[in-house]
Amino acid sequence: MEIQTQAHLPMLRQLLLYRQAELRAEVHAAQLARQELQTQSQEVQDLKDGAELMQRQQTEDFQATRDLQELQEVDAALSRLATGNYGDCADCGEAIPVARLTALPSVRLCAGCQAVREHLS
Repeated sequence: MEIQTQAHLPMLRQLLLYRQAELRAEVHAAQLARQELQTQSQEVQDLKDGAELMQRQQTEDFQATRDLQELQEVDAALSRLATGNYGDCADCGEAIPVARLTALPSVRLCAGCQAVREHLS
């Protein structure tokens, strides 16, 4: 990890903690919305309303899945930070630039390795 990255660790940790709190709140809200949608689906008598409700539920499920995945990434980043492994690319081992970490605090790969992975998939 670069000295510049070490100097920014407190700020990066705060960014991760803030995002973690946001995601936990969003996941909780999604759970409540899902319960509400399930209640509404039991009351639906119209096919059109049922289709709209199903579409909303699919959208909510997709967003909740995305939020849970990002929450896992943030938790993993906080774990790496706690063990001293934060800020280094998981593929090449080089230091991830502070600007990239500031923009994407839970990122595991440098831009070069990320581009290679995206190209391969």
